[in-house]
Amino acid sequence: MRCKNCDHSLWNQPVPPEGVGRVCSECGAPYAAADFDYGRGKVRFCCPGCDTGYYGTSERGHLEPAEFSCIGCGAHLNMERCIIRAHNMERENEAMQQRDLPWLEEGSLGWIRRWWRTTSLSLSNAPNIVPLLNRPPKPLLAALFALINTFLASAIASGIYGLFPMLFPGGRFTTVDPYAIGVALVGILASSLAITVFCAIPAICCCWITRKGEPLGFARGYELSAYSTGALLFVIIPCCGFLIGPVVWAAQSIGVFVAYFEGESLGTRILAGVCSAAGFIATVGGGVLFLTYGI
Repeated sequence: MRCKNCDHSLWNQPVPPEGVGRVCSECGAPYAAADFDYGRGKVRFCCPGCDTGYYGTSERGHLEPAEFSCIGCGAHLNMERCIIRAHNMERENEAMQQRDLPWLEEGSLGWIRRWWRTTSLSLSNAPNIVPLLNRPPKPLLAALFALINTFLASAIASGIYGLFPMLFPGGRFTTVDPYAIGVALVGILASSLAITVFCAIPAICCCWITRKGEPLGFARGYELSAYSTGALLFVIIPCCGFLIGPVVWAAQSIGVFVAYFEGESLGTRILAGVCSAAGFIATVGGGVLFLTYGI
């Protein structure tokens, strides 16, 4: 349980006077106990008068009922009027619920729904991906996600700008040489594989930049690059989608890297933006050279 502004620990903070909201003791940023999700039964909400502890049992780990009288001293309590302590302070991170990126969630949710929910983030506001990457990086799963999106984008672009004109020359359907279709399919697969690999370039460019004293690292950097590839699906826009898709992907990808260093100095965030932009330009350039000379 840490301040969302300065990352200061908020456990054991004293209860403020009646009618006064909680603030971080380090930076003064306001917060509320209800802003956080806790593990069920892993957080003690303690009476400020007699220190009797109560455990959150709701889906978000909050107190049920929301208001009650303390069995120790009879004081009227709610979650905001309690001192909040992790059940085991040596393992405080386990007291907080971990929200995962949909693509990484485990459970009964099918892979198509997990893919679409993650893709929706990168289509609309890719920087929202950053706070969901709170577990050790899994670059291979990120690569699989990127491969799906790059394959779909390549297939859509090829279908709209390549195969359709071959199938309907002059506005009428005609047969097409199977060899030509085979070459097109190989090109689609090759381009999607190439872009998935070249997603590593922005990660390499930014892996040495530090956040909270720790370098970004290649694995996490590759995740940031790969999970922004959903924006490539803007290629579905008629006429100019093949231009809009890469441009939106560039903007979303750079935004993700800058968002990762939120809270660091302005210079660090500018550096992340410049390095990720340079990496993206190299990615596009490498992809074009591959498609021009590699196939």
